[in-house]
Amino acid sequence: MTGLALPDVLSLVARAVSFVLLLQAAGLALFLALFGRLMPGSADAVRRTGFASSTLGLGAALALFALEAPRMAGTLAGLWDLSLQKLALYSRLGEALGLKVAGLTLLAGAFRARGELASIASVIGVSLAVGAFLVTGHTVDHPDRALLGPVLAVHLLIVAFWFGALPALYLATRRDSPAAAAQLIARFSARAVWLVPLIFLAGVAMVVMLVPGWTVFEQPYGELLLVKIGGFALLMGLAVVNRWRLGPAVASGELNALRALRASVASEYILIVGVLATTAVMTTLFSPQ
Repeated sequence: MTGLALPDVLSLVARAVSFVLLLQAAGLALFLALFGRLMPGSADAVRRTGFASSTLGLGAALALFALEAPRMAGTLAGLWDLSLQKLALYSRLGEALGLKVAGLTLLAGAFRARGELASIASVIGVSLAVGAFLVTGHTVDHPDRALLGPVLAVHLLIVAFWFGALPALYLATRRDSPAAAAQLIARFSARAVWLVPLIFLAGVAMVVMLVPGWTVFEQPYGELLLVKIGGFALLMGLAVVNRWRLGPAVASGELNALRALRASVASEYILIVGVLATTAVMTTLFSPQ
């Protein structure tokens, strides 16, 4: 980050934290909606984690927005420049902030509630939170936005589902019986094996449409894109191990299988955080053009 102004550095950090918390909250809500009944001992802990992710995500979203005026001014004094803050508020960033605040607020309420109303709030909250990514960024002004928007939405929803599943699975292996954890892992794996590859397909589609040519890989944006691809390849490798080796081992009661699965899940979580941090750098500082 050498040569970056302090507002840019702070904005980059806030963006990365915001990505992690928002997608984690959305993913936990999706996971609970699909598998909550299979988590007798861990569902409440997952809800608490989701509530914390939502409320902290609200703070990160507000911080990210507040730092836009200092970025425009080139100094933190821009925080107090009402004209710049107003300019940001009436831009696409203000629209994205409104969607994030509405979505995360609904998710926070849903994690505290039960029943059909909570499920409805979760669906709307996830839709709004993910929708915030569709009103800013490189896809907004692209000629193929009508196609890029849905592809990006699918990409983000599956990433959120995968990301949110990791802390949920970790908690389940800690708080539920081995038999219950094994059933949950089997049900999750049966769905993930079809959904996760769509992340790759959607990512390829977006790269083809957004990247102007091979020369982009000689530039910072392209180099970071290669880092993301490498991170995804490692994630896929761990997912394969979980699906075909560790999941069945847990189901068969193999000694130390749960411990190995927890270590693998934690590794996946760290890798996804790294990929999201890389995405924050790309979207804050660089462009595919």
